[in-house]
Amino acid sequence: MKHIEIEDPKLLAHLEQLPEDGLDIFILDEERDNAVRGAVLNATALVNAMRSAHELGILESLILGQAYIGSLLMTRSLKGTGRLNLEIGCAGPVAGLSVEATAAGDVRGYLKQVPIPVEAPLESFDTSPFFGPGILTVQRFADNSDVPFTGNTDLYYGNIGEDIARYYLVSEQTRTSVSVSMKFDREGRIIGAGGLFIEALPGASDSFLEDIQKRISSMDSIGETIAGGTANLEILESIFTGCRMEKMEHRSVRFHCPCSRERFKGFIRSMKLEDLNDIARKGPFPLVTQCHNCNSTYTFSRDEIRELLDSRNGSGRKEY
Repeated sequence: MKHIEIEDPKLLAHLEQLPEDGLDIFILDEERDNAVRGAVLNATALVNAMRSAHELGILESLILGQAYIGSLLMTRSLKGTGRLNLEIGCAGPVAGLSVEATAAGDVRGYLKQVPIPVEAPLESFDTSPFFGPGILTVQRFADNSDVPFTGNTDLYYGNIGEDIARYYLVSEQTRTSVSVSMKFDREGRIIGAGGLFIEALPGASDSFLEDIQKRISSMDSIGETIAGGTANLEILESIFTGCRMEKMEHRSVRFHCPCSRERFKGFIRSMKLEDLNDIARKGPFPLVTQCHNCNSTYTFSRDEIRELLDSRNGSGRKEY
């Protein structure tokens, strides 16, 4: 992955004043067998890194950023090498998106349509008009497993947080509350980004869950709160004052993709021999490859492609 530096000095100065990005996992309980598990996320720096790498406008940053936040919140129950893929395919202008997040805190992914076509300037951050009918699919891989648990549900709200919560209810029969939030300043900078995930544990009473939901409904925007410099645990303490809280784990998070020039070189070498031979003869050169997940590009010269073809031929016979 090629790292693209953020060049806006005002944004950089603001990011330096904020708490570091991170995911904090916790349990709230009233008494034994009456509890919820949750996670709170600050993702301001990584969402800005995502925006810079993918060269996104405000709408595109909002939708992909919310998907990054939602996916990282969903990793709260994963361990070790566990990871999940969040896929949305839809008939609206967004067309769809794909995001991968890991238990280690790495997230990457892309929009299927950039820029997103709009007929008029944005009047609100309501994303529902841009999705339309569609399907949300989740693939979750447990630690050291290549066999995923897969579930899906229809897009119902056109709001990533609400549709993730509906996915858990419909596909996994789990009651959740999912909030994903981003704050933009007047010039369109992302100055706060994060989210909150609450999952009812078995045996949680309706009255306890109603109290938790009332607290969540009355809380300030998490994106705006983070933009003001409030740390994750301070956010939790302000929302759940008087509740018994157990802090379980803190995880660092980042926008990261494991792609590299060598990996793409391997992809090219493994192409069908006839296709590789065709590229060696016709180009275009330099050959430019692109990683959709992080927007990094890697170029290869004619000589490099011919060397790959020669290594495939083995005998040294040149067909180009």
